[in-house]
Amino acid sequence: MKVKGLGWWDNRGAQRTLELLLGKKSTDSWQAWEIEDAALILLSELESDGFLRPRLTAEVTPLEGEPQSYVLDRTLTQLIPRPLEATSVTLVVEQGQRFHFDEVNFEGLSGVGEEEARSFFIGQAAPLLLKAERIYSPARLRRGVGNLTETLHRRGYANASVESSTPVMDEKSGAVTVTINVKPGPRWMVRSVRLVPEQGEGPPEGIIEALEQPWSTLWRQDAAATIRRWYYERGYPDVQVQIDAEARPETDGVRQVDVVARIRPGELIKLGEIGVRGNARTRESVIRRAIRSAPGDPFNPIEFDDAQSRIARLGVFEAVDSRYVPHADATRDVVFEVREGRRQEVNLLAGYGSYEELRGGVEWRHYNLFGRAHSSTLRLVQSMKSSRGEYDYAVPQLFGGRADGSARLFGLRREERSFDREEVGASVALLWPLRRWDANLSTGYTFRRLRNMDNQLATGGTDSEQENAASVEVGIVRDRRDNPMYPRRGYKVSLQLQEASRGLGGEVDYQQLQFGASYHKGLGRGLFFHVGFTHAVVGTLGARSDAALPVNVQFFPGGENSIRGYHEGEAAPRTDEGKFVGARTYSLLNIELEQALTTKWSVVLFSDSLAQSSRLATYPSDEELFSVGLGIRYRTLIGPVRVEYGRNLNPRTHDPSGTVQISIGYPF
Repeated sequence: MKVKGLGWWDNRGAQRTLELLLGKKSTDSWQAWEIEDAALILLSELESDGFLRPRLTAEVTPLEGEPQSYVLDRTLTQLIPRPLEATSVTLVVEQGQRFHFDEVNFEGLSGVGEEEARSFFIGQAAPLLLKAERIYSPARLRRGVGNLTETLHRRGYANASVESSTPVMDEKSGAVTVTINVKPGPRWMVRSVRLVPEQGEGPPEGIIEALEQPWSTLWRQDAAATIRRWYYERGYPDVQVQIDAEARPETDGVRQVDVVARIRPGELIKLGEIGVRGNARTRESVIRRAIRSAPGDPFNPIEFDDAQSRIARLGVFEAVDSRYVPHADATRDVVFEVREGRRQEVNLLAGYGSYEELRGGVEWRHYNLFGRAHSSTLRLVQSMKSSRGEYDYAVPQLFGGRADGSARLFGLRREERSFDREEVGASVALLWPLRRWDANLSTGYTFRRLRNMDNQLATGGTDSEQENAASVEVGIVRDRRDNPMYPRRGYKVSLQLQEASRGLGGEVDYQQLQFGASYHKGLGRGLFFHVGFTHAVVGTLGARSDAALPVNVQFFPGGENSIRGYHEGEAAPRTDEGKFVGARTYSLLNIELEQALTTKWSVVLFSDSLAQSSRLATYPSDEELFSVGLGIRYRTLIGPVRVEYGRNLNPRTHDPSGTVQISIGYPF
C-alpha cells in the first residue's frame, strides 16, 4: 500500500503510520475493509492537521480484472464493492485547504488571563505563528474548551462552564474565527476542614493545609491522599475517605466551603511474605535491597510503591509491577514482578561548536553486569580540536540505597588557544540525593596527570609541563527548571568545591570553587527573560602571593557558553604584548531576552559581562569585558541550534571587534 499527494517525506510518514496501526499482514492481498480502514486512518490524520475537506482516491489493482478507483470520505457513504482482493493499493490524497485559528475571542472570561486562555487553543503566544502552528480542527477546539474548563475548576470556580460558538470558517483562506463563552460563577474557597473517623483515633486536624485554598477536584484528591497516607503508614491499606463540601452563600463573588472528611479505616493488616518474579539474569538479592519492608511490618502500599520505584531506578528493567495476595489471618503477601531489559546498546554521537567545530563519536553501554544491576559506558569522541575517551562504571543504590557510586577512567587531548591540554586520570564518586531539599550532593576523589604542550602563554617559560594532581571534590546542585534543554521558568543553583593536596597523593596544592546560578521567567506573548551568573576562583589557601598553579586548572573564558564576543579562551587576560594568561578568578553575567517567533524559531538579544583577574591579589577582578549581541535559535530534539553574533563594547588591543558563534545546546 502506497500513499501519494503529501510530498515525499510525508508520504513515507503516512505509510509508516498505516503499517503501525494496521499491523503486519498475513497475506499478500488487500481486502476491501482493510482499504477502507486505511482510508479512515489517513483521513483522520489529515483532519487533525487542519485539512477538513480532503479528497482521497483509492487506486486498486485487483487480482482479476481492470484497475479501479474509488473515492472515499470519513462517512464511508460509498463503500468499496465486495468481494475484492487487491494486489496493490495507492491512496491518492488531495489535501485541500488547511484551516487555522485566525481569531479566538472570549466573552465573560475571568479567573484566567486572556493570553493563557488563548494558549489552550493556539498554543504558545508568538508574533509570527504560522498557519501550520495554529491548526484548527473540531477535536482541537473541544480539547481547548476542556482544558480551559479544567483550569477554572482547579482555581476554585467549581460551577464554571465554557462553550464555543459555531466557528466562522472562510473556505477560501482557511481562517477560522471562534468565540468562547465563559461563565465562571463564584469562586469556592475552603474555610474549614473537619475529620470524622468511624472508629479509633484519627489523624490530627492540622494534617491538611486548607485555609484559603481553592476548592477543586484536585484539592479534594490531595486531601484524601494525605489522609490515606496517614492510615497506610499504620497498616490500614483499605481505608476509605469520603469528602463532602458544605458551601456557604456567595459573598462578593466568593463561596466559603466547610469540608467534612468521613473516614473508614478498615482492618489492620500485616505484611506476609515478599516475593520476586521474572528476574532471570538479575540476582534476587539486588532487588531485595531496594525493598525496605519486612514480614510482620504494617502493610503500607506507599512503601511498596516506593520500593517499586527504587527497583525501576536500577535501570535494568523494562517494567516493574507489584501485586498483593490476601490471606485469612489479616496478612497480605506482596509480589514484585519484573521484566528485564536490553543488555547493551550502541549510540552515535554528534555535535557542533564554533571552536571545536564538528564533533562525532560513539557510546557503548552495558547493563546489568554480573546480574548486580551494575552498568558501564565507553565513550569516544573526536572533534577538529580534541580527542577524548572515558570509561564509566556505575553501581546503583549503595549504603542501603542512599547513594549511587561510580568509577571513571578518562583521557583528553585538546588544542586550546595558547597551549595543548592533556589530561589522563581516574576518579571515584558518590551521588547522594537530598530529597528533603530537592537537590543532589556529589562527593569524590580524582587523580589526574596534567600536561600542557606547545605553551604560548605569557607564563610559558615558568609553567611546569607536567604535574600530578590528587583532589577531593564536593558539589551540590538544585535544579528547579521546567526543562533543562529549553528552560522557560524556574532556576538552577550549583556549587562545586575541589581541594587538591600533596597529602592526597599529588604534587600540587590548590583549592578551586565554582558557583553557578540561572533564572528563567516568561514575560508573556512568547517573551522570556533568562539570567545566568558564574563565579570561579582557584588558588592556594592563605597564599596571596599568587603561587604557581598548573595551567590546566586556571580559567580561560570566552566562547558560545561564556562571553560571546570572543572565541573559546579568547577573553582570558592578556599581557601588553597580547599574550594570554590564565585567570585565577572570574565572574560572568549573562542576560538574555528571548522572543519566540514561531514554535520552532526564536530571536535572542543578549548581554555578557566578564570580570576577571590573573592575580588573587586583585580579587575579585582587575579587568572587565562586555559584549552585546543578537542571535537566532531553532528548536530540535537535542537542544536549540544557535547562531549568535556578539559585539565587544570595550575590546583590548589584540581582541576581535566581535564574533559569530554557532553551537547546539542551551548556553547556561
